[in-house]
Order: sequence, then structure tokens, then C-alpha cells
Amino acid sequence: MIDSDAPAAAKPLSTLTLPRYRRPWRWRWLAIGLILALACALRLWKIHDVPGNAFYDAAVRSMGGSWHNFFFGALEPSGTVSIDKPPVDLWLQVAATRVLGFGLFGLHLPEALAGAAACGLLFGALRKPFGSAAALSAALALAVLPVSVLTARSDTMDSVLAALEVAALWLTWRALESGRLRWSLAAAAVLGLAFNVKLTEMLIALPALALMWLWAAAPGTRVRAVLATAATFLAVALSWTAIASLTPAGQRPFPIGSSNGSIWHVTLIYDGLARLSGQGATGRAEGGAGPLRLLSAGPMQYWSLIGVCLLVLSLLGLLALAVLLARNPRRLRRSALEEPSGRLALGIVLWFLTGLVAFSAMERLQPRYLEAFAPAACAVLGMSLSMLWRYGTSRRSRPAVSMIQLGLACTVVGLLTASLSKDAYLIRRARTDSLLSDFSTPALSRYLRAHRNGTHYEVASANINDIIGLIARDNLPVLVLNSVDGSLTRTKKLEAQVAEGHVRFYFVGSHPCHGGRYCPHNQIWAYAHSTPVPGQPGLRRFTSDQSGIRVLGSLKRRTGLEPATSSLGSLRSTN
Repeated sequence: MIDSDAPAAAKPLSTLTLPRYRRPWRWRWLAIGLILALACALRLWKIHDVPGNAFYDAAVRSMGGSWHNFFFGALEPSGTVSIDKPPVDLWLQVAATRVLGFGLFGLHLPEALAGAAACGLLFGALRKPFGSAAALSAALALAVLPVSVLTARSDTMDSVLAALEVAALWLTWRALESGRLRWSLAAAAVLGLAFNVKLTEMLIALPALALMWLWAAAPGTRVRAVLATAATFLAVALSWTAIASLTPAGQRPFPIGSSNGSIWHVTLIYDGLARLSGQGATGRAEGGAGPLRLLSAGPMQYWSLIGVCLLVLSLLGLLALAVLLARNPRRLRRSALEEPSGRLALGIVLWFLTGLVAFSAMERLQPRYLEAFAPAACAVLGMSLSMLWRYGTSRRSRPAVSMIQLGLACTVVGLLTASLSKDAYLIRRARTDSLLSDFSTPALSRYLRAHRNGTHYEVASANINDIIGLIARDNLPVLVLNSVDGSLTRTKKLEAQVAEGHVRFYFVGSHPCHGGRYCPHNQIWAYAHSTPVPGQPGLRRFTSDQSGIRVLGSLKRRTGLEPATSSLGSLRSTN
């Protein structure tokens, strides 16, 4: 039976949106302690068996060599090239490996702890506005969510991003609750830090949080609040990029992904607009974009990683919304738009929907990207469960409602069972979210260390991704010939390096190129002036033979053009 307007008017508005348990729950801290223990166990158990991401592992090892490399995120020890992102997250991994030694445990530890911390932060953000039941449900859902466990057990930076997003959400709640601008500014600063961790992936949470910052400002001060929060966010978000860009190009590494050495180009284009359009990196999710992508059970395993949770929370969310509308739709609208808890609920739903639409529409999607909206999904699930359970306990005499509670209990048990089963599979198989292949081998490392004869560079390669494993294993300088859209080491410089004995070997790798109109000039020269090394696939030794000059001259006469120095699509990073 729908409540009448009179009793409803006597209740706080928050009880019409997301009912809370009024009596203090003495055991809530024990419960969150157990949830955090479970989160840590799932993320740390056998973490040393999980393969690393060779791209970021090489950067971490190179960054530990000097403060210069540390600040700029150098990708190889001599500091000639850098990663395609601000290195803020990698600073944590460098610190961990300096204390624990360079190894898989130290590389994974910051991400695992960040994943567990996100569960505690989510509990803190939801406890006061929605009650302990909703907060604990959301924290438990995030603790066991397979995609979050997978990401936290890998040495990529998405778990740190999620923790920062949830911290910004908690600060935003404080702003909504108190109406004080300082909390909105703090949230904007934390979200700016998240931008330095994973760039445009942070944009999934930005619209919802920005809307809540606007709501938190008092009428008449909202223009000032918008300007202040925007300035704070931009100042923090672009701080590293601005400082690094002010450094002369000759005194900093060349950022992989840039066509002209510009860090702004990498930040805004290569890792920004190009990624959103699917042109910034190779590879696509199976089936391409579509509304049912996250429910697919293909090689990416979206269904078992997050699809089951999305399906359950969608059904429960719609049911909770129907209950709220049936009780008092007018009061619901007022509560959602005027009360701090209602505004927070709307913001979380907007965050969830933004991620759902964006990741369904993206041309290129890796499972770890889903961590950008996983906390919002778990928060919606926790709020929906709390709402429906509270609705049932208020009408125990009705058999239909009792059946709803039984159904909720079965749903929770089923979801936990499915999630923990997938988590166990991920741990048992030592799964990682990295799709980057390492074309070098330990045998190649041993051969190069034994035969480099004191040369400055261990090896030369056109594609940094082909020798990234060598950097992580050997921590020796390498000579990178090309970036994504142009030449890094011109042919004359390469010839001089070979003639002076600074480099002896050339690794062809996964995309051999030694002729043709679209093959870069330096690669043609390197191939023509090297011979295969027996027993080492892809490895060639530079020679002083001048036959390569004749090869180049013949190529010019046939084409009438200089060989190209662009169209290097094979160099695009998978990170």
C-alpha cells in the first residue's frame, strides 16, 4: 500500500530516496575490516606469479636510475625516450621496487593496495548519506568484482585511478553536506591528480563530480565556485605536462606516441582524442562497439569480469526506482534535486551511466579501462540492495515482500559465488590485464650481454615494443630508431653510432621492414648493413659492408623518392 502524503511529510526527505538504518550498527567497523581483509587477500595472493606489463616495467626500472629519468618517465636507461603518459603512478612503483627490490611483487604492490583502498574509500563515501548497509554492500561488491581484482593484480595504473576517483567522491559528499567550497576544491585537486595517472580515462567520472560541485555551491556563488574548481582541476591536471614541456626538447626524453616530441600532443591527441576514436593504439575488442558489448562472453571475457554484475545491478536498480516512484514520485523529485544525499545518488548514477555508454561506444576497449566506472557500478548496486531490503523489512507481514527479501538474499549469494569463482580462476591462472607481447627472450638477453663487448647500447630496434622486455630484464641503454609517426634516430646518426662502435646489434622484431616506399630510411639502412645472427631469431649484427649503399641507391632510382619516415603504425603502444 502506498504511503499517504501526511506521514511522508513527517519523514526526512532522505528516507524517501534511500532509507537508512537509524540505530547505530556496532559491528559495521568489524564488517568493513573483514571486507578489506578479503579485498587484500584477493589482490595479494600469489601476486608474484602474475606476469608484468613489460612496457611499464621497463619504465619503472629505467626511472630508478636517476632523478632525471624518474621525473620524465624515461622508458630506457639512457633517457632518450619516455612513456606516453605522466609518470605519477609509476613513481609509486619505483618507490616500492627501491624498497623491495625490482621484481614482480614490488611492481604489483602499489596497484594491489590501491585496489583494496578503493573499497574502504567507497564505504566511507556512502556510509553517512545512505547508511552502513548500502556502504558495506558496495564495498563488498567492489572487493570481489572480478575486473577490479584482475586490474589490481596487474602492474598497470587503473586501480590507482579508481582509488583517486572514489576519494574525490568522498570529498564531494563532504562538499554537498557542508556547502563549503574547500571540499569541492579538494575533490577537484584529487581528480586532477587522477588525470596525471591515466589521462582521459578520468573523464568518465568528471561530468558527475562537476555537477555535484555545482550543486554544493550556495545560490549566488555558483559562478565563482565553477571557476575556482575548474582552475584547481586544470592546475593540478596539467601541472606535470606544463613543467615537463617547459624543459628544452634536447634535455628531456622524446615521448613515445608524439609525432614531433611535444608532450602536449601525447597528452591531448595520442592519449586523448585518438584513443576515444580508436586510432591511438592497435587492437579492438571483439565485435566492436555496441550496447551489448559488456555482456559478451568472447575472448575479453567482459561477461564474467563485469557483465554479470551489470545485469544484476540494472535489474535491482530499476526495481528500486519503481518502488520509489510508487511511494511518492513528487517527493522523490524534490529529494533528488534538493537534498545532499539525493544529489549524491544522482551523481553516482550519472557516473555509472557515463561509463556504461562510453565503454559500450569506444572502438578500442581493454578490460582494465572498466575500472574507471567500477566503483560507481558497485555503489549503485549497494544503494539498490539497501533500498529494496529496507522496503521489505518495513512490511514483513506481507508474503510478497518476504519473497522479495528471499530473492534479494539469493541474488546476493549467487553474485558473490559467481564473482569469487571468477576471482579464484584469475588467481589460479595468474591472469594479467596486459595484452602487450614481449618479442625478446631471456636467451636473447644472455646472448647480447655476452657479446656486446662494452658498447653503449645493448641493441638497436625500430620498435621500442619489440625490445621492451630487454630493458626490463637487463636495464641497459637501447637505441630506438623510430617513434609512432617519425624517425627518432636519423640514418646519418645511426651510421655514426655503428661506425664508432656504440651499437653492434639490430633487432628486427615483429614487423621487419627492409625495403619499399613506406619503409623508413633508417630501417632500410640498418637491415642492409647487418647480417643475421645464427640461432637468435630476429637479431642481426651490424657490419661495415657498403653493399647497403647500393641497395639504397637502387631503391631511390626505382621510386624516384626518398624512403618514407612515417606510417609507423606498428609502433603504436597497446597501453
